[in-house]
Amino acid sequence: MIRADIYVRISQDLTGEEEGVARQEESCRKLAADLGMEVRHVWTDNDLSATKKSVVRPDFEAMIASKPEAIICWHTDRLIRVTKDLERVIELGVNVHAVMAGHLDLSTPAGRAVARTVTAWATYEGEQKAERQKLANAQQARAGRPYTAGIRPFGYGDDHMSIVTEEAAAIRDGAQKILEGWSLSAVARDWVERGLQSPRSVAGGGKGWSLRGVKKVLTSPRYVGRSTYLGEVVGKALWPPILDPDVFYGVVAILGNPERFSGGKRTGRTPGTLLAGIALCGVCGETVNGRGYRGVLVYGCKATHTRTPRLIADDRASNATLARFMFPDFLGQLLSAEQAEDGSSAASKHAEAQVLRERLDGLATAFAEGAISLSQMTAGSAALRTKLEVVEADLVGSAGLPPFDPVTGVAGLIKGWPDSPLPTRRAWVDFTLVVTLNPQRGKHVSSMTVDDHVTVEWRDVAE
Repeated sequence: MIRADIYVRISQDLTGEEEGVARQEESCRKLAADLGMEVRHVWTDNDLSATKKSVVRPDFEAMIASKPEAIICWHTDRLIRVTKDLERVIELGVNVHAVMAGHLDLSTPAGRAVARTVTAWATYEGEQKAERQKLANAQQARAGRPYTAGIRPFGYGDDHMSIVTEEAAAIRDGAQKILEGWSLSAVARDWVERGLQSPRSVAGGGKGWSLRGVKKVLTSPRYVGRSTYLGEVVGKALWPPILDPDVFYGVVAILGNPERFSGGKRTGRTPGTLLAGIALCGVCGETVNGRGYRGVLVYGCKATHTRTPRLIADDRASNATLARFMFPDFLGQLLSAEQAEDGSSAASKHAEAQVLRERLDGLATAFAEGAISLSQMTAGSAALRTKLEVVEADLVGSAGLPPFDPVTGVAGLIKGWPDSPLPTRRAWVDFTLVVTLNPQRGKHVSSMTVDDHVTVEWRDVAE
């Protein structure tokens, strides 16, 4: 007696109860009995496509490897939908019996020719169906309707439209943290501590957040109410936005800028270092940026005239800034200086404007590197330029001072320095100091002192 293997499959099991494959198995067992065959094993691939290249059918692979004597299926398109799978079945040299399509004798040239013809038409039908589905998906995206067949997006409910309040708040906080210089890993930890999980991770049986998952959320145009198709913004969405455009495109500029990952740990900070864009090269006079050199975090200009260790330069600049705070004339100058109309200082506004310009540059770089699409860059640039114009307008008539609390005074500045946001510390350094980073000039780095590496001058010190 021939021992036959039964193979059953459906592409989509919407209920997850496997009723479709169960019905197929029942029909296949009846056919096996009619043919006088004994069922050796039943192979089941439930809720799996047979046409997608990225999808592996584990039971199909196991059946091929088991070398069956014969195969019974409900229909041949349940077993094979593409030519490459057919050729693998042909190599087995076995007969295929289908409840709805009859017998395929793959041991003869005529039988193989019929099988190849049937499979070719099945492939054609699958491709046509895929094209129709793509067209429908594109039309739906342009109309602003969500694609609801997939896993729900973080921040929205199962209808992909209604906002989940707690998750939306986490997204807003996460975006603000990135703007303030927090890392992706810090945002991920914050979300985990809130007890929030990625819907995709939950569906896959995992827990927590990956850095890639956090970045994908914070840079998705979905959260500013934009509908996308194949990564391109195609229209205004029908669902409500979670993020303001200027916040969102600022985050996109930061996280999409490849220079953010040059050397050292991927901190996600923009600007990522205390002296980038502030300190000057002692040779060419150009501003320096942070980078890595032989495993050490350094500052250097574009021409690499200097590679000053970042730790040495940051400590020197911080100590000099704190010393300037205690200089006798400093407090009087601060209290008598003209403040901006909204209570913040011009130096703070200058720092904010510089950050916005860096984000504009970051968007352009991200587009050039392929990290974001043209539509994302265009929309993001417009939003950032609008905000930059407002900040630059606020600078008219201001005095050029970082934020200062006259109640806590200089003591408050010094005490709060380690915990101050990076943009605030940068603004103070830029306001109080001229920092120059010097080349080695033939010296070995181990023999150089701090003063060899860094030259500091105070700005506007009274006699």
